[in-house]
Amino acid sequence: MKRGFRVIDADAHVIEPSDLWSRYIDAAYRERAPRHLNLAFSVVTDGIAINTPDRWDPAATPARAEHRNQRIQATFAEIYPEASARGFDGVAQLAGMDVEGVDLAFLYPSFGLFAIASSEIEPALASAIARAYNDWLADFCAADPTRLRGIGMIAPHDPAAAAAEVARMGRQHGFVGAFMRPNPILGRNLDDPAYDPLWHALASGGLALGLHEGGMPPLPQAGADRLTNAEQRHICSHPMEQMVAAVSLIYGGVLERFPELRVAFLESGCGWLPFWLERMDDHYEKGLQRDFGAAKLLAMPPSEYFRRQCFVSADADEAMLEQVIAALGDERIVFSTDYPHPDSKYPHAVDAFLALGGVSDASKRRILWDNPLALYGIEAPEPLSRMA
Repeated sequence: MKRGFRVIDADAHVIEPSDLWSRYIDAAYRERAPRHLNLAFSVVTDGIAINTPDRWDPAATPARAEHRNQRIQATFAEIYPEASARGFDGVAQLAGMDVEGVDLAFLYPSFGLFAIASSEIEPALASAIARAYNDWLADFCAADPTRLRGIGMIAPHDPAAAAAEVARMGRQHGFVGAFMRPNPILGRNLDDPAYDPLWHALASGGLALGLHEGGMPPLPQAGADRLTNAEQRHICSHPMEQMVAAVSLIYGGVLERFPELRVAFLESGCGWLPFWLERMDDHYEKGLQRDFGAAKLLAMPPSEYFRRQCFVSADADEAMLEQVIAALGDERIVFSTDYPHPDSKYPHAVDAFLALGGVSDASKRRILWDNPLALYGIEAPEPLSRMA
């Protein structure tokens, strides 16, 4: 709690230990499991390099890459000294939440955002990597299962296996959501019919889908076809991949076919949303008039599907939040600290959010508490074992 506001972090992160997959993956896949390279979240899976320094800086020499890695390590040690010393375990996660004023956190990965982020990974291996991560995450959350809530990994390489893992993570671990990257895997957009078993499993099981972009994996990514500068690509990738995902899920008819599916568009800010929904709505109306075809997949304007089934996360210092609320209301926005990544506003993320002008206390309370409960489909846990 912070200044009288109960706080849910709808998109916090864990930093996985380097031996996660060697300890948790099925023995048959141990030699091919992901290996961590550095705290820039570079991974090698089955010999496939993912999010490695050369993708951030094509001109990087080994010395330059090592300098960047050392700088990132120093940043972690400076911002999170106690958590770094503990290896970012569950106890450290809870301590960080207490410092920030977060009562309850939904946990997304760091290295896990990249561990299976390649279409070259064998589907059976990708599924085994996801299962191992989920088993580790359940153990991580055991430090306080009420306050630490796991969002499981699903491997879209094999949608049927992913659907089975959704059922397992809900039944065995009590997870209330699963995450995917928005980028295409094996050339499939999110409205590909091959994913229907996965959407059915999530919807019928009551688990939310969190879409989370990150880094520079060897996947199709907005801006990567023409930009080589890392900052330029990063500016594009997070919001633009979510924009494409929204078109695919909404305009592609997925939310029409699966009305119980709840979706969160994360770590991209929320300022893009009013324009994008207006643009989709405009095309929907014109499509009905001109018989474009795609609009006929929908029974109502795209913005109505968003209001019915979707959420978007706001950053701690989201400058456009007032305007987004004016355009769309405040019932579909959640809050994220991005803890414990280097660009988090920790330990002042909640303070920064509460200081935002033009946003009422009623809206802030809804965004910090009520909306994430609705997104993840849980009741308010009481009491919470944290400092008042």
